Amino acid sequence: MNTEFVEAKITKSISVFIRSVDADYSLREPVYAINWFNTRLLWLYNFYNLLGSMSVKKVGGKPIFKGRVKTVLHGEEHHRRDVLLLVNYPAIENFRQMLESIYFQLVSVLRMLAVKDFTFGFSKPTTKISGFSAAKENKIYAIHHYQGEIEINESIEKIIENSGVSIFYSGSITSLLFSGDEQVPCLMDSMILLEADTEDQLRKIIADKRYMDIVEQSRNSFIAILSRVF
Repeated sequence: MNTEFVEAKITKSISVFIRSVDADYSLREPVYAINWFNTRLLWLYNFYNLLGSMSVKKVGGKPIFKGRVKTVLHGEEHHRRDVLLLVNYPAIENFRQMLESIYFQLVSVLRMLAVKDFTFGFSKPTTKISGFSAAKENKIYAIHHYQGEIEINESIEKIIENSGVSIFYSGSITSLLFSGDEQVPCLMDSMILLEADTEDQLRKIIADKRYMDIVEQSRNSFIAILSRVF
């Protein structure tokens, strides 16, 4: 197993670690952070997000997608979270620099007050991504996250061909965040974010027997329509 790790010093006595769990991934490569969480106070989280976004951009981070669960199509309640935030960083080092920023640490107090049931993981794309692309205002999105070391992108690409549905982002978990010996929970091994012009297009694809056969191959699949936030 790849034992690569990066340490971020929060205070003189408190550190957090990012540890690789993918032998084929280097922490020096670009990475996509998957934030999947519930909020206690949504308005406070949105305020934190506004302030924290300055720190993200300062280290070269780019928000890709933010959305809230609108309708659950498949899965157990304990695999559900209400908010998805996907952010691209040039490398783990950039994320570390952000964690060690005094400004970000102060702003993060608001996040701790606003957020509950926080799950987090770093991922690498499992589909080709050319350049930077953020979510589009006129599109509808669905999340499908699951556990298990299976590759389903090619199968889904065949199912969605000529359907108006595309894969906006697909990624597998490469590294995890630890505070001391405690791992910040991560509910998924892989995630797919589907994009379409209408919700009906997404529902039709997900209800397709071929798609549900794929779901049965994985463990703990959770699928939901998302309302895009930005």
